Amino acid sequence: MSEAGSYENPLVPNKKLLQMYGVMADARALDEHIQKLQKGVKARQRLHSTRGQEACRVSTALELLPGDLVSDSQAGVVMDLISGAQSKTQIDSLLGRVAEFHEGKIDGAKLAREGALARVLPWVDDAGDRLKMAMGAALSFKTLKRGSLVVAYVGHDELGKKEWRQILETTSKLELPMIFVVLPGTGKDQGGVRQLSAKARGWGMPGMPVDAHDAVALYRVTQESLGRIRGGGGPVLIECKGYRVEGSQENSTDDPLAQMKTFLLGRKVCTEARLKNAGERLRRRISSSQ
Repeated sequence: MSEAGSYENPLVPNKKLLQMYGVMADARALDEHIQKLQKGVKARQRLHSTRGQEACRVSTALELLPGDLVSDSQAGVVMDLISGAQSKTQIDSLLGRVAEFHEGKIDGAKLAREGALARVLPWVDDAGDRLKMAMGAALSFKTLKRGSLVVAYVGHDELGKKEWRQILETTSKLELPMIFVVLPGTGKDQGGVRQLSAKARGWGMPGMPVDAHDAVALYRVTQESLGRIRGGGGPVLIECKGYRVEGSQENSTDDPLAQMKTFLLGRKVCTEARLKNAGERLRRRISSSQ
């Protein structure tokens, strides 16, 4: 039972739900800090925001093990935080790297390369090259029988059908230990491949569409995928879709933190006061570093 006396789902314990929300709140706080620093900065010198991607990223990275790797869709430090950089020293390192980037002392590639954890693969601008690097890391894991895997985040708009098919068919044929997490497109008229998860199934790889704002659904799909991959079952594609509920308020359906908060309070997992404090430790750390 939780502190509020609710029934606890053994598949996703309340402690895990609260951990998930806390990391999502930290990711939002760090992103807000980065975006605040970038006011008035030229677009070419800015780091892309991860706002709205918290469920896609946290739910798919929370259960990674030592030795697993991440290939990120963009240069930055938020994925370092999500994938385990939580100590005071590690957070100070993240904040220091962000400050150096905005002072012009390091570029985006170096920002990503000098992570607080040896978990995030070096970032390169070209999505195809980035995924090939991730595939190479996964192939080494399989060849050496390491039991580790690679989670590759890629924007829906970054690749065309031909590139997607080549990458997914090769990954599937080699049975590489990988999870492709496809982040939502940037707009209504987004590019990329429509119904990518369905096409992935035709190219030999399990493809699952999941609500990009539903952290619990994403976590459960990821758990199933991790079990499959660690058991030698081959790669998986998770397509994060920007579903919207007709007639719903935008702030409750399009914001993963708001949706998760509604879920936790509805299930009486905790009190609203506890959720309100999520992310405050990191915000205090950010304030003290300025």
